Amino acid sequence: MINQTNIIDPSTFAPTGVTIDADATQEQWADIHRTILLCRSTSRLWLKQSREFAATKWGADYVAEVEIQMELTLGLPQPEPKPDINPADKSKGIVTIEGITQQFALWSRKMAPQIATWDVVKLKRALELLEPMEKQAQEIRARLNA
Repeated sequence: MINQTNIIDPSTFAPTGVTIDADATQEQWADIHRTILLCRSTSRLWLKQSREFAATKWGADYVAEVEIQMELTLGLPQPEPKPDINPADKSKGIVTIEGITQQFALWSRKMAPQIATWDVVKLKRALELLEPMEKQAQEIRARLNA
């Protein structure tokens, strides 16, 4: 028999709230609160894994469309607008730092198993292409720490 740990007790947790018995002890309350904190810390991983599964199977556009609909249906707050750190000209429609990050994450995930087998020529080429990003990140870190 497989030993499974259920993180969520349906008699305590529901989409509409948490039920804590009026006679709960400190230990019982602490267990409930620990579960809430565990879910909070783990939910990002769960979301990431779920998104990656669906994006691989049905595409990133599908994931984005369905997730927005689910968030609206559940009444979840929309994310705060992020500061614009991209050029103000027409190149913004072609290249953004967010797009570069997404493309790099995709490339990295697909190529990670092969990188360990690359010869010196491929390693040098990859390093040559990555160094400008690394240099920019170092400059930003230095400004943050100044």
